[in-house]
Amino acid sequence: MKNLYIKITSCFCLILALVSCDSQLDLAPTDVTVESDVFATVQNAEQALADGYYKLFEASVGMTHLIPDFSLPYVGVPDIPFYSDFYGGNLIAINSEVEDIWSEYYEAINVANVFIQQIPLLGQYDETTELQHIGEAKFLRAYSYWALLSFYGDKALTGNSEGLCVPLQLAPFNGAKVRPEDIKPRSTNDEVFAQIITDLTEAIEDLSDSHGDNVKTRVRATKASAYALLSRVQLYKRDYQACVDATTAVLGNSVYNLELGSLRDLFPLNDEGATSSFNDEVIFGFPVSSNGGNFQFGTHGLFYYNRGLYAHSDFIEAMDPADKRRTELLFDGNPLNTTTNVNEKTTFKYNNPDSRDDIIVLRLAEIILNRAEALAQLNGVNSESVSLLNQIRERSGIAPVLESDFASKEALLTALYDERYIETAFEGRSRFDFIRTNRPLRNSALTEDQKTFPIPQREIDLSGGILVQNPGYN
Repeated sequence: MKNLYIKITSCFCLILALVSCDSQLDLAPTDVTVESDVFATVQNAEQALADGYYKLFEASVGMTHLIPDFSLPYVGVPDIPFYSDFYGGNLIAINSEVEDIWSEYYEAINVANVFIQQIPLLGQYDETTELQHIGEAKFLRAYSYWALLSFYGDKALTGNSEGLCVPLQLAPFNGAKVRPEDIKPRSTNDEVFAQIITDLTEAIEDLSDSHGDNVKTRVRATKASAYALLSRVQLYKRDYQACVDATTAVLGNSVYNLELGSLRDLFPLNDEGATSSFNDEVIFGFPVSSNGGNFQFGTHGLFYYNRGLYAHSDFIEAMDPADKRRTELLFDGNPLNTTTNVNEKTTFKYNNPDSRDDIIVLRLAEIILNRAEALAQLNGVNSESVSLLNQIRERSGIAPVLESDFASKEALLTALYDERYIETAFEGRSRFDFIRTNRPLRNSALTEDQKTFPIPQREIDLSGGILVQNPGYN
């Protein structure tokens, strides 16, 4: 997809496929008869829904996943503009990655919108399953808007509720040409947060608790995955009581358990490219290994396994020598890489040489830290936050802490931020966590404006100026 203003057609193989186009290309109108076939049976609808999950996968991996990691100094990167544009304050509105992140998430949103709008009109199968499919589509849409808000919302992560975010497109594109009513202005950060929360809250009502087996339960939206994402969103929004409430539903679910053995059971050796990493701690992820085929992740095997990107020595040395995240989750990477970074360590979280590692998006450790942080914000130094912090520390093989170790709320929050930093490193969110907690990125001289991506100039041009640029990029 090359811009926001595209249409969706239903193809005869019953997959809802989005078509790349530019502003001059006419598409055939939506074929209502074929869409009726798509929603005529549960089998056809699930085949189409799979395309929505795949669109979310395509949007969420590759550079979308790497940029938030190498924005911080724990990742070693080559000193070339390709990287420094993102962490050095040199981004421009015609950067291809800036354009692709935007358009790929809107592709996933458009598939979700088709389900949300069309199932009530055209659905001909079991009503409970129809509602579940709508719930899954709302989860996909909510996740996509959370990502777009994090990248493009003007200071969305630092509490600027009235700052401009992204257009809220809540209906599928329909017809052969872009109509004036298809062109939406940017909504505020508060409005986008509200839509994400509405989607997740409504989805929870109709989503299943499970999908029959371990893998399906962790790769399709469930009540628990919606609650887990909701806890993240509410933490980012600074609604700490709502975050606590959302975590309660996840932590009370016996399907999900913190991995207390080797961390290699959570991120297993996957040299054959066929090992599922979806153990009991995983709440939601993308099943790359089980799908077959190489380089589905696009970049991590190439960048991390081959040590083009690597774990910076300062990051490693700052960790406790006994920390399992140091002793079990860092390794030498490609032994044949004899030309660059040969003495560096890399993350074991992506250890398959052909980029066929399953991608973990939500896991229980994050939810534990979400709850601990929200409780600390509400209550200052408290026993539950310290206990939750110790769950992560002790399973990593390092000594627990006491309430008396923290002289203030700020001291406890700093410890929780530091723990999250180590625990979730290389998982594609660190940039956002550092911005929302007002900690410096790799380039500490970045202005607040430079921490938000520019709106793609292509989108501004296609909108006829209805979309306006973020501050600092004009």
